[in-house]
Amino acid sequence: MDASFSDTVTKVWRTHTFAAGMFYEWIKNSQPDSSQTNGTADFEASANPFTYGDSYADELGGNLQQYSETNFNRLDAESYYTIEAFAQDSWVVKPRLTINYGVRFTHFEPWVDDEGFGYSIFVPSQYSSANSGACALSYPFCGFEWHKEDSSVPLGGFPTRALFYQPRIGVAYDFHGNGNTVLRGGWGYFFYHLGQFTDGLDTSADEESTTLTPSSIGDVPLFESQLNVVPSTAVVSAPTPVSSTDSDEPYTEDWNVTLEQRTPWSGLLALAYIGNVSRDLPVSGGYGSDINLVPLGAITTTSKDPVTGLTTTNPSQANGNDFRQYVGYGTINTVVNNAYSNYNSLQVRWAHQSAKILMQLNYTWSKALGIVSCSAPTLSGACGATLNPFNLQANYGPLPADRRQLFNAVYNFNLPSPIRGNELLGGVVNGWQISGLTGLQSGANLTGNAGYNWNVNWNHAVVPGTPIWTQATSATADQINNQSILGSPDIQLSPLVTCNPKEGVQAHQFVNPNCFAMPTTVGTGGPALLPAEYGPAYFDSDLGIFKNFRIGSRESNKLQIRAEAQNFLNHPLWSFPNSNNLSLSFVQGTTVNGAGQTVGTDTFTQTNSNFGYTTFKQGHRIVELTAKYYF
Repeated sequence: MDASFSDTVTKVWRTHTFAAGMFYEWIKNSQPDSSQTNGTADFEASANPFTYGDSYADELGGNLQQYSETNFNRLDAESYYTIEAFAQDSWVVKPRLTINYGVRFTHFEPWVDDEGFGYSIFVPSQYSSANSGACALSYPFCGFEWHKEDSSVPLGGFPTRALFYQPRIGVAYDFHGNGNTVLRGGWGYFFYHLGQFTDGLDTSADEESTTLTPSSIGDVPLFESQLNVVPSTAVVSAPTPVSSTDSDEPYTEDWNVTLEQRTPWSGLLALAYIGNVSRDLPVSGGYGSDINLVPLGAITTTSKDPVTGLTTTNPSQANGNDFRQYVGYGTINTVVNNAYSNYNSLQVRWAHQSAKILMQLNYTWSKALGIVSCSAPTLSGACGATLNPFNLQANYGPLPADRRQLFNAVYNFNLPSPIRGNELLGGVVNGWQISGLTGLQSGANLTGNAGYNWNVNWNHAVVPGTPIWTQATSATADQINNQSILGSPDIQLSPLVTCNPKEGVQAHQFVNPNCFAMPTTVGTGGPALLPAEYGPAYFDSDLGIFKNFRIGSRESNKLQIRAEAQNFLNHPLWSFPNSNNLSLSFVQGTTVNGAGQTVGTDTFTQTNSNFGYTTFKQGHRIVELTAKYYF
């Protein structure tokens, strides 16, 4: 639902065109929460310890792998309003110089819950650590507050800022007054409202859910016929709070400078520098958001578990949640605005337009950098400086979508019409057009698309000198992970970088696996962001030829015959078949100690022989013939 109103007043005075106005908009989105109020029955044979051997057989017999149900379907009814005012001037300083400048004043209301429950906030003074944080295990979750529980908490949770200021300026200068050489530039701030999110509203609405499995009812089969008698407990999920102190809204600061020059052969050459930086991007997780992190180095072989009081002799198996400030909770990811990104590019364009030829050539040299897990931010926990939540800058680097160089050519040629005096033959031969598109791009950011740690698999490696992992020792083996090496479950453990991964590669290989090593020393892991490596270039060229045949005397009646070839050069591209070719896999050596135990050594072998290689080709010519009749 959307309601808006705007008005603008304009005044021309000498060489100035002044404008001022206002804008009001109210936006509301109401939709059911799509909760499982009718229940959901799952029959997955591979996850059911009492399966009949087939999911369909389980379904026929009512042999459940899992059953879930929610007590009611909450209505997602959130709204916000925006009020804006602006003033601007377009000033023709001289016939060859024009300056546009102005400012926009914006008031954003946060999303509010029109059902009256409200978004939650976390108030540390309301939390109690008594009984190992027992009050954190169930509703109403001590430390969390929302409007229905405390009317002093705003329905939107966030505080509201009075105004956001958005200054802007643009300049155009014609060097000779004839349009042949023109310099244009601009700079400005552009704020925008957070997208709709519903994090935490299930809790404030007291929406309860229950899930039953064979293990939850005593490791016995779970049958549909027993659902009305099987004991179950419905629980409310812990909320996701918003910040009670962060009144920021995301914005982009944009700038550009373009020099345009007319060239021979009816051409126009444009050379531009275009850039922007976006700040205060919304996050839910990681640096500045998670207020319940386990500090680095908190879990060691000599540290004591704050809840049990026992010495943590095996950090990899320790309960990390016991070391959090607010015991009883895991991570507490508060919705805040602290991520940022930037884009800078040099762009060159040449265009030609005439009666018979249309052509445009474009080249871009660019960089896209930012907080890497926030290239496409959401408010469902998918965005945040989570690789290293203790250092925001450590999460800054080339974004997954970063491609450094791009070129494309677009063209349309009217072919000659050599036939004169023969209407029938001329109708067949004359008037054909050729159009095409050719694109060339440098390779994609492989590191960014492989988790920034090359999807590394440690294969249950253990701290050197300790007994190896087996199924029998899975609960006691001192494995190499973020807790045993870095002392916290909240930071990503990455391989060590021992050389330049771009060097020493073979044909069709883009990353050298020998440049990565296992971290085995406590306190020393690889960088949160491993060096950005880029894959094979992308090339494609499409071509089409077509002609319009006029039907009858009416101009609008025509038959178009078209032949198109995608990848008409039939040029396949070397590619990665799947993520396996971008995944490191380390296997640890073993030995037998004096006590007869098989223990891990400090020797590790990277066993994925396909790592970094493009091992197959994809892409082929596709020809399409079409006929269209226009009337």
